[in-house]
Amino acid sequence: MEQESRQINFAFIGFGHVGRAFARLLIDRRKWLLKEYGIEWKVTGIATKSHGTAIDSQGLPVKKILSSWKRHSNIDNFHNGPACSSPTDFIRQCGADVLFEMSVLDLSGEPAATYIREALGAGLHVITTNKGPVATHFRQLTGLARLRGVRFLYEGTVMDGAPVFNMLRQTLPATRIRSLRGILNSTTNHILTQMEQGTPFEAALDYARDAGIAEADPSLDLDGWDSAAKLSILIQAMMGGRVKPKDIERSSITEETGRIVRAAIRRERRLRLVARAYRQGGRVIGKVELQELEVFDPLAAIRGLSNILIINTDTMRELAIVENNPSVDQTAFGLFSDLISLLR
Repeated sequence: MEQESRQINFAFIGFGHVGRAFARLLIDRRKWLLKEYGIEWKVTGIATKSHGTAIDSQGLPVKKILSSWKRHSNIDNFHNGPACSSPTDFIRQCGADVLFEMSVLDLSGEPAATYIREALGAGLHVITTNKGPVATHFRQLTGLARLRGVRFLYEGTVMDGAPVFNMLRQTLPATRIRSLRGILNSTTNHILTQMEQGTPFEAALDYARDAGIAEADPSLDLDGWDSAAKLSILIQAMMGGRVKPKDIERSSITEETGRIVRAAIRRERRLRLVARAYRQGGRVIGKVELQELEVFDPLAAIRGLSNILIINTDTMRELAIVENNPSVDQTAFGLFSDLISLLR
């Protein structure tokens, strides 16, 4: 006997590479969502920084928007509703049940944190891939979500769609994370492993930019801020710490790092940008640092755009999650997996 379907409305803030990949995934899995969860969905709003804003309570023509998308596209022509002069107006008027927040990373967490607060306060569930607001406003936003009886989910902020937070939440009950370490930034790992093979620093960085992996401001990758933001989220969400990105000691990667990479190779070692967290007394300490690793270290084997996270627990000892050469499709799946958590 088929279950009765229900309607759920989505809105997007941000419609870049990840947002468009997520929209395609939703379209591709439309029948599956209906069969498994009885869900019919429509996108009632899309707000972007550079490509306009559109709201339609009857549902935007997402397929048409995707098929006609170009670098200088403007979606204002699809708007069918009252004037919308700001992102907060958009949140109030979009008629969504779930807001997917996918704006560009800013280490202050703003303005994304304001958007998320506005949405949670209005009773919308929020799913984000934006590291900034989660790292800098974690307790405030999770507390507001609990107060309003809605969900605030962020699987896509660390290791794209790999099950990091969902793994702990759903499959490791009563487990304490003692420490963790990993390679969390694809751009810098790609650069380091390319420089091992003699590729110039700039050429390796250009590849990461072209692949859509590097941040819009690549200094956030190269100066360790992206890894620090991800580590901060892991510490707060998985270890109960209060560590913000600014509290984390960081190393940078520059063209000069190539010399250190090649010297490590001659010693049969590998240079990696390692994010790690450990308990010290009643505190949790976080560091992002260049480390020379023995070749048999699992982190040394992680090459290119791949990531790894190793967690040390009091129940399962060590567990490792490896994500092999992710793309925006994996980040889009992080949004999708959070959506499924919401529907269960």
